[in-house]
Amino acid sequence: MYYVPKTEKGRETVEKIIKASMELFSEKGFTATSISDIAEKAGVAHGLFYFYFKSKYDILDELVKIINKNMRRYLKLNTMNLSNRIDMEKVGFTKFFEWLENNRNIYRILIDAQVHKPEAYMWFYETLADRYSQGLKKAMLEGQIVKVNPELLAYTLIGISHMLGLRYILWHREGLTEKELNDLNLLLERMLRP
Repeated sequence: MYYVPKTEKGRETVEKIIKASMELFSEKGFTATSISDIAEKAGVAHGLFYFYFKSKYDILDELVKIINKNMRRYLKLNTMNLSNRIDMEKVGFTKFFEWLENNRNIYRILIDAQVHKPEAYMWFYETLADRYSQGLKKAMLEGQIVKVNPELLAYTLIGISHMLGLRYILWHREGLTEKELNDLNLLLERMLRP
């Protein structure tokens, strides 16, 4: 963000711009959305957009951060009461697919970021992997999962969930069957078992 608002009215304006951008980028895509579209949908003056954000790229960067934070919060809330890491991974995968199903439109923003703001896209996955690695390392030290490079394992698990999410939720919109989820749980168990 270019300028962080100091007043309640300013924070409300930024929130309107962010909400409008999120909706437009997820519906029309980054390229097809103009700043005029965002300002109109947000109900703010065109110039006010530039008071808070330098460009569409700046708002895309902000949206990637919001998506990262919201997704991580959702996964944490749904796994924090689990103490066994393998169980946490099984539930985490299922909850990621659930989150993706409910947020399939905003996932398009991440795909656009890969092309239009690659450093934000990279930040999304590096931040995710960094936090993920910390939890995996702790589980390794406790003897709950196989001892390997925690960063490598984090990226491996992220890659698996990402590709399965693309195949079963975004591309074909069918979701994983109960049998496929059971098979995935078996694979995770065998891969992670110490």
